[in-house]
Amino acid sequence: MNLRLNSPTLLLLAAVVPVFVLLFGVIPYTYSHLEYGSQLVSVGHALWIMWNMFPDYQFGMLVPFLTVFVIFRQRQELTVLPIAGWWPGLAFVVAVLALYWAGRRVDNQYIGFFSIQLLLISLVLWLLGWRWLRALAFPLAFLVFTWPMPFLDNMVTFPLRMFMSHIAVGSLNVFGIAAEQDGTGIFSAANPAVHLAAGQLFQVDVADPCSGIRSLFALLMISALYGYLSLKSPGKQAILFLSAIPLAIAGNLFRILMLTMGIIVLGAPTAIGSLEHPTWFHEGAGYVVFLVALGGMLIIANFLNADLRMWRQKFQKATSAVKPAASKSASAEDQSDLY
Repeated sequence: MNLRLNSPTLLLLAAVVPVFVLLFGVIPYTYSHLEYGSQLVSVGHALWIMWNMFPDYQFGMLVPFLTVFVIFRQRQELTVLPIAGWWPGLAFVVAVLALYWAGRRVDNQYIGFFSIQLLLISLVLWLLGWRWLRALAFPLAFLVFTWPMPFLDNMVTFPLRMFMSHIAVGSLNVFGIAAEQDGTGIFSAANPAVHLAAGQLFQVDVADPCSGIRSLFALLMISALYGYLSLKSPGKQAILFLSAIPLAIAGNLFRILMLTMGIIVLGAPTAIGSLEHPTWFHEGAGYVVFLVALGGMLIIANFLNADLRMWRQKFQKATSAVKPAASKSASAEDQSDLY
């Protein structure tokens, strides 16, 4: 084992934990604008407040534990790495501390959140060196899923709602259910032949939960972790990570179609309820969405993990077995023509 710590490095590493507790758990940093009015709270307290205010981002509570798990799995690889701290990295540490101070001055909790991650990266570079930074690149980057980012909802949600409405109307019409779109609303087309007015059979509004934004970030987190643990190629890991976007869209399309069919069969009060008090069917459709998306992710991961050479050999064997059978059939037809 090459893990060797000299006394100065050991002392600096020992000081990291209390410094982090002081900076991010004790020092008043932000008003957070979410709770406690004019009372300053620490970065860690602001993070806790945001997790509770935005339940869709509560998966971030698991991310630090998952990061520790990933590092634990790397323990054999890490113990053979030499400790070769890069002393110019101290400049990055100072820069991050300046950023942390600036965030406190402007009362921006997000600067405080990302200061945690940036400070960890800078400390690894300064105290342990570039090889350790490369080895820990994924778990350090994975920490980005810890931070709630509801400000992205406003940037992404409405365009995504419009897109989901458009493809849902197209899918319903393909399935023979005449539908029309009005903004983010989906309603049944008028049918004078059976005396049905527009929207009389069903009306659905693609609200924020059906846009896909709520499942997208959680799926991105899961696909990043699963890809890192199950796929060796960085290119395949990137493909699986990006597949979370179409999978979230496909899952929420399935949800909208389920809710539409539920309204037709069960009626809107049973199938939908309201945003404040959704029915069992509405809630169940949300879980089905996530199961559909996770199933798609596993299928894609298995495909990416498959040995393409093995599948090519199987295909070649299958085609070689078909050729003799085809030639025998052709010769039999020729003989029958003689008679």
